[in-house]
Amino acid sequence: YILAGLLAVATALILAWPLVRGRAPADSRAAQEVQLYRDQLAEIERDLARGVIDPAEAEGARAEVSRRLLKAAEQAEREAAAARAPRRLTRLVSAAAGIALPVAAAAFYFVNGAPGMPDRPLAARSPSDLVGLGAFSAFRLSQREAESEFGPGEPPEVPDALKQYAELLGRVEKIVEQRPDDVRGLELLAEGYMRLGRYSEAWPVWRRLILAKGDEAEAEDYASLAEAMIFAAGGYVSREAEQVLAEAIDRDPSLPQARYYAAMSIAQDGRREEAVAMWEKLRAEAPEDAPWLVMVEEALAAMKRQQDLAAMGGMAMGAPASGGASGGPTAADVAAARDMSPEERQAMIEGMVSRLEARLTSTGGPPEEWLRLVNAYLQLGRRDDAVRVVRLALAAYEGQGEAAFIREQALLMGLIEE
Repeated sequence: YILAGLLAVATALILAWPLVRGRAPADSRAAQEVQLYRDQLAEIERDLARGVIDPAEAEGARAEVSRRLLKAAEQAEREAAAARAPRRLTRLVSAAAGIALPVAAAAFYFVNGAPGMPDRPLAARSPSDLVGLGAFSAFRLSQREAESEFGPGEPPEVPDALKQYAELLGRVEKIVEQRPDDVRGLELLAEGYMRLGRYSEAWPVWRRLILAKGDEAEAEDYASLAEAMIFAAGGYVSREAEQVLAEAIDRDPSLPQARYYAAMSIAQDGRREEAVAMWEKLRAEAPEDAPWLVMVEEALAAMKRQQDLAAMGGMAMGAPASGGASGGPTAADVAAARDMSPEERQAMIEGMVSRLEARLTSTGGPPEEWLRLVNAYLQLGRRDDAVRVVRLALAAYEGQGEAAFIREQALLMGLIEE
């Protein structure tokens, strides 16, 4: 308290000192003009003495400058006559402000603050505090800015296989218009928009659903809202999405969906080691048949660049135990590579990468195989090819949810600039 009081008094003195001390009044503009015209008259006399101008020119110039001098002198006298603030009153006001403001601030703090509150231990902090969500929110784009910068743009065209589903969704839209607080209708509508890739329309419906549920809204509802916002922003976690994730984690710290996107938000803030730790913990706790486990695996592969095949020049494509169906090397390939020369090993790697790209571009493949190819090119130092493959993958999944996932991973890899 003594230190805080001394700091307050010192601050008040610094602010009040210029008022108490006062300073010499600065010359007005009119006074400056008076001096200027006097200098001009002296210059005319010097020019006349040197013979630069004749007496007739000197007389005309002297008359014009004198006229301006008289006008400026009159204005200077009027400005000088303006009343100044009383010095005694200024000092009294400064002293009163210097004393009253610290006293008022202290009184406000003791009435409305919490001077006796101790530091919050880790056990007392919320889960979102512990993972650090919101620490960099001020530097993040808003949802509107993120959608404008990274969003997929217009909703994709409905494929033939989903046209009947889209028609049914249109009926749900009409029902929701008639019953705007119908929880089931809002839920069906939000899920339908997500399935059709209409993410910018989906997340406002998720938000309406949470408002309609009120206190009964669950962590899954907030996580679904955040996911829709992230998809609408092309994989970028906006300020609003980060706040929604924090709410979801506070309600259920074990929710995998929220934890995955929370780690992605932290990674986009540049805190990569923390993000990797969160993903690794999520992977360790995941059931073997968890459908979202592949997303965690790909995120870790993009972030950590594990050198699983050091004998193959640091190539980290992954080594399935049998069969090269994905285009990656088999266990036999790895064993054979140990006996190859560096040139032969490099040629084998290049051949596997080429075969994988040829298969993906001709027959397609799941997002994880596209990302494996991107990672392979990065390990080979061929960044331009990695960027090219990202564009091919986004084009292959245009208008689908997988495109948003691929974009997320490319953003983490640094292949797409924010």
